[in-house]
Amino acid sequence: MSRGEIVIVSMFKRHTIQVIDDDASIRDSTKLLLESFGFSVELFESATAYLDGGAVGNADCLLLDVHMPGMTGLELLEVLRSRKVSIPTIVMTANGDHLVGRLHDAGAASLLRKPFDEIELVRQIKDACVLATPARK
Repeated sequence: MSRGEIVIVSMFKRHTIQVIDDDASIRDSTKLLLESFGFSVELFESATAYLDGGAVGNADCLLLDVHMPGMTGLELLEVLRSRKVSIPTIVMTANGDHLVGRLHDAGAASLLRKPFDEIELVRQIKDACVLATPARK
């Protein structure tokens, strides 16, 4: 193994990541990336589709876009918080720096700025899954 090579750890295979983004290309490319690291990935095209899909609370981590038509990512976080649903959430945004305080207050674990580095995304998801593990066992 060369220095800097990424090692796929088998413990990732049990973690489910739910990706909520209105951009189909982001959803699809993120799914391919995360599956290559052994994660199970579920995709949702909107916050409403996620809430209506019966999958709320069934993941180790949410990967959520801030700016979506209809219900925004921030609004979704606020709905989840009001329902007492606690899932480590990584919020993706290209221009949401002004929302950092509100996102934190709504329960976001971290903010990932687009375009993001793939390795940083996987690192943040791994960290979020570690947070989720005790609650799910």
